[in-house]
Amino acid sequence: MRWFRKKKTTNLFAIGDIHGNVRALNDLLEKILPQMSSGDTLVFLGDYIDRGPNVRECIDRIIDLKKRSPFSVVTLRGNHEDWMMESYRDPTRHFWFLGMEALDTIASYSEQAAEVLTREAERSGTNLVDGKSPLPYNVFFDSVPSEHLHFFLSLRHYHHANRVLCVHGGLDTNVKRLAAQHPQAFMWGSEDFPDEYSGKDYVVYGHHRNAILDAQGWPHPNLKANRTCGIDTISQGVLTAIRFPGREVFQSRRFEE
Repeated sequence: MRWFRKKKTTNLFAIGDIHGNVRALNDLLEKILPQMSSGDTLVFLGDYIDRGPNVRECIDRIIDLKKRSPFSVVTLRGNHEDWMMESYRDPTRHFWFLGMEALDTIASYSEQAAEVLTREAERSGTNLVDGKSPLPYNVFFDSVPSEHLHFFLSLRHYHHANRVLCVHGGLDTNVKRLAAQHPQAFMWGSEDFPDEYSGKDYVVYGHHRNAILDAQGWPHPNLKANRTCGIDTISQGVLTAIRFPGREVFQSRRFEE
């Protein structure tokens, strides 16, 4: 008689939008890292930056995890990082600065850069909206460590493994092949996502701020019967993770900025 050792189940942990809330990030990691082992995968769904004051510390922590962890760490691109890098490539692209609370990110790397960009934006006035006037974004990007800049440049649009698709914002439900999806759909979702999704794989996503609040005001992830799992709860000061294949939920304590 031959005896076979049962193959260990590998787990995938996904963490939702962080938005510079390093206290929530550290608290959540304290809860999930002891649950992880080699062969597992930890996926960050993007939107590490803006709205919170500790962006630089969050990126430091994630980069350190990528270096030191015995498991795989995957980092996805959120719409906030995408628009930030638009400004990196073209100083006349101001969507990030004007619409994403970017000054929190800029100040976390350089208070001086935040002051310079604020002053120059005020001086440019409506020309910024028209896209006619550049801003000196280099004063910010020059303050970003090269390791951090490489981190932002190398973010992925999705991670797909073991019947679980990890994305930042969703997908286009009218496009059946994953390879045919437009990158913008992964970062922003579509009008009929998540409600009209009917695929066989689970889709875990952030971005949408569609947490379910209980009677005490505590945010729970939006887990639908159609296999979509929305875990963006950070606007309530709580960071959420979910583990597959069991769909166990882990959450930080509440740390409102």
